[in-house]
Amino acid sequence: MKKLYLGFIVILLFIAINSANAQENEKQLWYCWEEVVHPTLINEYWELSKELSELCKSEGYSYAFYAWTSGNFKYQYWHPINSLSDIDKLEAEWDKIMAKFGAEKTEKWIKTIKSTNSRTITEISDLSFYPANPRVVMDSVNYMEFQEFYIIPGKGKEFEKMMKKAVAHIKSEGHSDSWHVASGGLGYNGPVYIGWAFDKNKKEYIINDEIFSKKYGDFFKEFNKDFVKILRSVERKEAWFARDLSYFGN
Repeated sequence: MKKLYLGFIVILLFIAINSANAQENEKQLWYCWEEVVHPTLINEYWELSKELSELCKSEGYSYAFYAWTSGNFKYQYWHPINSLSDIDKLEAEWDKIMAKFGAEKTEKWIKTIKSTNSRTITEISDLSFYPANPRVVMDSVNYMEFQEFYIIPGKGKEFEKMMKKAVAHIKSEGHSDSWHVASGGLGYNGPVYIGWAFDKNKKEYIINDEIFSKKYGDFFKEFNKDFVKILRSVERKEAWFARDLSYFGN
């Protein structure tokens, strides 16, 4: 998304507001632009980024993005796109937004950013679970926990087979929380799959995760005996939705 100017290097990187598209198309490609902010300039970053979001609205920017922060001065902007060629298109249109923003504000905004990164993922509906009546509606989402499953090379088909088994089980039990799974693309040390779930806040997530563990504990105890055999490592992370920095499109 945010191509940096004045010598900043751009390196080619979960939200499910667009998961309706993923369900219809079976797969949804996401492009993520990541910014690490200087701690001492976090207030300036927020104010300028909010202005940029508002400018996107007034200028009719073509590409929606959903902002998440991991709480360690790292901000990720997730764009649902149709193909990798859309990345060049959205960056070209972003250049026009920055030109409208003006040189002075652009320079101030750039100085708030310590480093950048980017990556892509492909959300796969066959490995995900989208309940008809989810407990948490997207308008109330503010917290996300996700896991990165780094698998042994050549074990992708086994991973997907096991994910389908898990999804079928929770679906048969009438589970009401969505579960999203994607394969990692550009910017990841793959092969890797990413799984994520949402809630209204972290406290609600912890409470409902405990309920989930009690209800499905026996199933996943057996499931994990085979699951761990295909994994290199697992990284568990969390993020908070930065609604004011997001842009939901036209």
